[in-house]
Amino acid sequence: MNQISKKAIVAKTAIIHDDVVIEDDVIIHDHVVIYPNTVVKAGTEIFDNCVLGKLPTSPGITSRQLKNEYETLVVGENCVLCPSVVLYAGSTFGHNNLFGDFCSVREECHVGNNCILSRNVSVNYNTVIGNDTKIMDNSHITGNMKIGNHVFISVLVATTNDNTMGREEYNPDHVYGAVIEDDVTIGAAANILPHVTVGKNAIVGAGAVVTKSVPENKVVMGCPAKIIRDVEGE
Repeated sequence: MNQISKKAIVAKTAIIHDDVVIEDDVIIHDHVVIYPNTVVKAGTEIFDNCVLGKLPTSPGITSRQLKNEYETLVVGENCVLCPSVVLYAGSTFGHNNLFGDFCSVREECHVGNNCILSRNVSVNYNTVIGNDTKIMDNSHITGNMKIGNHVFISVLVATTNDNTMGREEYNPDHVYGAVIEDDVTIGAAANILPHVTVGKNAIVGAGAVVTKSVPENKVVMGCPAKIIRDVEGE
């Protein structure tokens, strides 16, 4: 049974399934679909055509096996979901986050507080993103990735998690993305390959291809990325 606050505003065209909690002052616009086992915290606004709590599905061709059940999807207080955002089951989101148009976050992810996931950003499964992090338009965050606090990721950045590119059977101990530590800046159209760590306060230049780990407080550029200098002031 649903628990929808009398102080929430829900459009008549929205579809709210059973086992959904909607707290005070939530605004839900037209044609939103909210699936079971979803909690929307107070003050959040969800614009047209968003989908929350979607279960991952496959016709049997994915190499990674999906679960039958997931934990509760939780969207924190005072978030804004722009039109056509899709948030999958089992993920949790903190407070004061902005999700741009057509942003998608897969299952079992965790996003902290005060983050921006901009237009067309895709975040794959089992990824952790810290507080005060901004990911700009059309960037892809791969599965099994960790991103710290106060990170800035520019437009068109690509991250990957499998050096075999799917040529071998899926192995969760082998398939994991980069670790991006606190205060990192990544320039437009950079490529971050699997298994690398970008150290605290590092800067990755636009268009760089990062094939090896980057030490803290270093600037890297090029293809493959090489250390150019220290971060100024360090």
